[in-house]
Amino acid sequence: MTRLASALRVGAAAILLSLLAPTTPAHASKCPSDTVFNPITKVRWNCIFPITIGGVRVGSYDKLDKALDAQSASKPLCACRKGATFWFGVKVSFWTPNRMVDVVTEPGCMTALGVDLLPTGGKLQGSQSSISDGTNTTKLFAQAHYYIAPVWKMLDMFTDLPCIEDDGFDVAMITEVLPTWQSGTLGAIIQPEGILFGNPAAGLACMADSAAAAAGKTIDPLFWCMGSWGATYPVAGDIHMGDRVEAWAGLAARTTFMMGRLGALTIHSEDGCSFKAQPIWTKSRYKLQIMEPVKGGKCVNIGRPGALWTSGKHAPGKDNAQFMLFEKAICCAGISTP
Repeated sequence: MTRLASALRVGAAAILLSLLAPTTPAHASKCPSDTVFNPITKVRWNCIFPITIGGVRVGSYDKLDKALDAQSASKPLCACRKGATFWFGVKVSFWTPNRMVDVVTEPGCMTALGVDLLPTGGKLQGSQSSISDGTNTTKLFAQAHYYIAPVWKMLDMFTDLPCIEDDGFDVAMITEVLPTWQSGTLGAIIQPEGILFGNPAAGLACMADSAAAAAGKTIDPLFWCMGSWGATYPVAGDIHMGDRVEAWAGLAARTTFMMGRLGALTIHSEDGCSFKAQPIWTKSRYKLQIMEPVKGGKCVNIGRPGALWTSGKHAPGKDNAQFMLFEKAICCAGISTP
């Protein structure tokens, strides 16, 4: 009886292993190992400008910066309270690099870490497919990884400013574990509001956002639009593609939007005293800089047409991208009172 029980256990284990084994051949990962994040060399540091201190602007600026700095210039002094502590000072605003996003066709390829942490045996692969709707366009599918990467904290710089985040480097989200990212239909189940924007009227509204993005601006109330990069809904890994680099940026922006829907996105308050939750993103508070496969020369506002910035950014044979996300920081820098 003991031998029979042992034989049955071995047989059951063999059957279980055969069921769990992948039916497709193992996928040889193409994840590069030379993409480890280096904040000194990969970050485009001129993107932190302009810096506004007490209403005085330092560095070059564009239309988006001018609009965001208008309040700081009109109200240069500030006062804050946190618990029993008060402090008075001047408003300081700048663009801070504090998040990163990978957009990869190799599932589990953590570009910022230079390793493949999740071999999937050929499943969850990125893909490119044609759309037979007469538009001669294609659709790209890719996975995304969202990192908490407060560069100032990592470099131990400006840590005395109250608006600099004190978090450490962390992997906040990987889409490989989200069924909703693999299918827009599943995403509509937990984000049913997306159905409201799947109509011609909402699509026509995005034309205005696309025109604004081309001029270096964004229209924040049109939160379902990403300018020339497409729409935020459905919140999934599929996106229409005319320019691959532009499609990468669209998925990176959509990932940022998704983090807000998951309750994991914050921005600096306009008075410079605290952080506030962003269940619906404020597009004008973010800029993207491509770091891989080719380092970008500047940051771009959400939705900026690829024809204006993507030239030469797609190295042959490299289909994994990495972006630095810059956020507009507004902080009240001053002296606390007893």
